[in-house]
Amino acid sequence: MEGNRTRVGGLAPLVVFLLLVPMLPAAQAQSGAVMIDLDSFGIDDYASIESENLTFTLELHETSGFQANVSLSLRVESLEGTLISNETQTVPQFGINEQRNLSLTVLNLPFGYNIITAELFGDIGSNTSEHVSALSRTVQRLRPLQVSLGGLTSVLAQGVNGTGAPTANLTLHDGDYLEVAFPIVNDGDVNWNGGAIFAMENGGSTFEVLLENLTVGGSSSQIFYAYPSLRLVEGNLSWWVNLTGNLGEETGVHSLSGVWGVLPPPLPVLNGLILSDADVRQAGENLTIEFYVWNNGTVAFQGGFACYENGEEVLNITGVIIEPEGEKNWSVSRTAKPMLVDCVANGGRVDAGSSMPVSLVIAMPSAVFESAGSTAPTLNGGPWHKGDTVDANMLLRNTGTLEGRVRLVLSAGSTVAFGDWLVLQDGSAGEISASLQLSIDGEQSLTWAIESDNGAVYGVNNGTVSLNIQPQQSVDVAIKHVSDSGAGGLEFTVQLELDDGRSRSIILDVGYGTADSTVYVQTQELLLQQGVHDYTFTLFDTKAESVEAKITPLGWLIGPGPMAASTSLPGSETVFSLDFSMTTTPLRPVRGDEVAVELNLVQRGPYQNLIGDVWITDSSGVNLAKVTSPDWGGETSQSLSVNIPWPEGSNVVLGAVWSIDGSLVTTEMSFISGQEIVEEATPFPVAAVAYGLALGAVLSIGLRLRYKSEQDEGSSAKPSTKSPAASSTVQPGEKREISCPECTRKLRVPFDYTGSVGCPDCGEKFSVEAEIMSREQDVLEDDDTPEVVEQIETVEPTKVEIGCPECDQILRIPSDYQGSVRCPACTHIFKSYDV
Repeated sequence: MEGNRTRVGGLAPLVVFLLLVPMLPAAQAQSGAVMIDLDSFGIDDYASIESENLTFTLELHETSGFQANVSLSLRVESLEGTLISNETQTVPQFGINEQRNLSLTVLNLPFGYNIITAELFGDIGSNTSEHVSALSRTVQRLRPLQVSLGGLTSVLAQGVNGTGAPTANLTLHDGDYLEVAFPIVNDGDVNWNGGAIFAMENGGSTFEVLLENLTVGGSSSQIFYAYPSLRLVEGNLSWWVNLTGNLGEETGVHSLSGVWGVLPPPLPVLNGLILSDADVRQAGENLTIEFYVWNNGTVAFQGGFACYENGEEVLNITGVIIEPEGEKNWSVSRTAKPMLVDCVANGGRVDAGSSMPVSLVIAMPSAVFESAGSTAPTLNGGPWHKGDTVDANMLLRNTGTLEGRVRLVLSAGSTVAFGDWLVLQDGSAGEISASLQLSIDGEQSLTWAIESDNGAVYGVNNGTVSLNIQPQQSVDVAIKHVSDSGAGGLEFTVQLELDDGRSRSIILDVGYGTADSTVYVQTQELLLQQGVHDYTFTLFDTKAESVEAKITPLGWLIGPGPMAASTSLPGSETVFSLDFSMTTTPLRPVRGDEVAVELNLVQRGPYQNLIGDVWITDSSGVNLAKVTSPDWGGETSQSLSVNIPWPEGSNVVLGAVWSIDGSLVTTEMSFISGQEIVEEATPFPVAAVAYGLALGAVLSIGLRLRYKSEQDEGSSAKPSTKSPAASSTVQPGEKREISCPECTRKLRVPFDYTGSVGCPDCGEKFSVEAEIMSREQDVLEDDDTPEVVEQIETVEPTKVEIGCPECDQILRIPSDYQGSVRCPACTHIFKSYDV
């Protein structure tokens, strides 16, 4: 009984446990796990921030598939482990596999580095590579910008020389330049970028140095330098330094000022001496001059020396260094005569106690030249134009005791002209002279000086005269009024027009041209006054195809423009001509430049589509370029640009030879070269250009009115004639005769030609219209009136071929020509009947 009671007592607890098990909460056995997603944490380790509050996000993930309850702790600690803040918040219950994003804020972060830790408590799991229950990050709250200058004693000054090298002196001295160093301190954690101004005042002069784009890193300092270019003088130097730009909210030293003393400079003390052997020399012999210098100071001398004879430099030494207690000497040879020799130091400062400069008076018996009239040279040859020569002369007397020689020297810009030496016995007088070519127009200064290498010049021995140099004069050449003289000869007028200015001498050559050559048969030397001059000539017994004229200046530099003219005879066959354009590219070339010159090629008469070789030569016949003329393309004129190396000379005469249709066509023109050394720019002649445009407009209107009046007179005087219908048909190539409205030259053009026509005599260009339609209209109106058609008989010239005996070049000349012939290829001149 008792044993049964014992068994029953042992089963009672078991029964009670079984009854209580269903009553236990099921969550205790099936709780979830919430973890922090590692990649979602919104703070980078060692991130920098400026604000005192930091907001970030993180994600919590339920990872076990059950419901879970957690709380989140957010702590802030210093690097040393001191707890700054700790906040815990309960997170609402997580559902199965729920992911939740939380936004958290940390308030009042202190400056410096802080450790922020987020940690979960409650239903959490184990850490993995992607999920953790606690996570820490270190962040830095930056201290705000706090920039200031160092203390007053931190601004340091050092003397430097002109190259910026330190003088090695501990103090500032007169003559030094300044190097200033000052530190800028940044006590904040934010980098600073700004500027500074250093200003100084010394000896009544002020100077500022602006320093820009200066950078100082956070929690650091940096030294900056200023180099004023003001040379110091003895006395006080006041200075200021100010920072510019964003200087932050914190107070600091942003401006400093002070005063430094500038002491007298330590300078070399130079003593000089000049010696010569004049006591053993006579005037005109070789004289030796010696120059000695000692440095008795405490610092070295660095600089140079120059010595002058009567104001003319005869010795110049640079880069000289004389150490303290050092010595240097130099010698120079001159022609013995009375003179004053001065030597000075330059390029370096010397002490006021130095015996510099030094001088030596050399006296000896010699020639002495003085003016025997005017105290300045007489100038001859004016008024002057560019290219003219100014002649100067002056009367001198030798009042010394010995014979001597003297000369006159002229200079203008970089051009110098020396006159011939004039030897004068003692007591005699004579005239010195010199000539200088004027290469620049406009206002120009002419400097003159009297030189003697064995005598003294007393009184005024040099001076300057201002001259007004006019532009170069040109001569315009034209051939007009070519006609039959009525006695088997050819009569024509050569018109020469000289620009405004002085009279000029020229040589005028006139002649005729054939298909093979140009022959000049008359030569005249003329003295032209400014203006237009007409000269009439008659040529007999010629089979000319053109009339030729050319000019050559005598003793003067001619301006730009054509120097030759050519005019075809009426009724000749196709005549080819060429001429240079007035301008080049560049406009004023100098020797050696590659220059583009332009040629104008023209054919008159029956159209021929022929090409040929073109040579460009200089005045000496040297070939500069060879090109082929362009295709005509149906036109009667073409332009050809040729690049040539520019020859030497202020005025360059270029020639062109064109081999076309078995004949040679030539031309030449003078061009102005540029100056290789330009002393002064010439202003653009605005007034001259405006005057030229106005004059051109007036001339153009006058020519048009004259042309119109001549047409009206011709139409009123011409009788009305009509031709039968049978005569109204115009054959292809049939020509009609027209008149030049400028010079009344008769020209023949095809009936069906419409376009521009150029007169070979006067160069006038005018328009013509085809006359076929007008003739047909006349026939329809009235076919009863006969038309008188003038038949122009063409005489073919007789030509023969000859060979140049020098180069075998084949030339064509008139069969009856018995004169001299010049080969265009080799320029050899020979008699036509000797071949």
